[in-house]
Amino acid sequence: MSNFGNAGTRTARVDIDTVMVHISAGEYLFYNVIAKGAEAVFTLACAHRLLKAANQFPEHPKQSYEWKWLKNPGEGDSTQDIYGMQFSFVSAIKYTLRIEHRNALDGVIQLLQDIDYESQDPKDWYQESLEVFLV
Repeated sequence: MSNFGNAGTRTARVDIDTVMVHISAGEYLFYNVIAKGAEAVFTLACAHRLLKAANQFPEHPKQSYEWKWLKNPGEGDSTQDIYGMQFSFVSAIKYTLRIEHRNALDGVIQLLQDIDYESQDPKDWYQESLEVFLV
């Protein structure tokens, strides 16, 4: 367990920070974010662009957000990049992040991240990084 901000705690059950995704073989990343509190505020971005934000999902706000990334052609914009998942605690008090590396048949190759983030301080935020290599 580690701390962040004024009142935050980070509890990692699985925390792999680098992955090689064979997009030519149909591999992709599956994201699941579970939020507890009034409204989830999170983003997934790289240096080039914003990829996802909580408010882009239908029926936002909700408690569970799921998406596939790199499943469709053109979703990756670099063969090597660092992607940041940023969480704000302005209205949510807890997030659980799960990222799975999956094959073309939706089978799990590897669980990359399974992490809880909690804070009662609305000024707290946390950014989790994942380095992705595309082949």
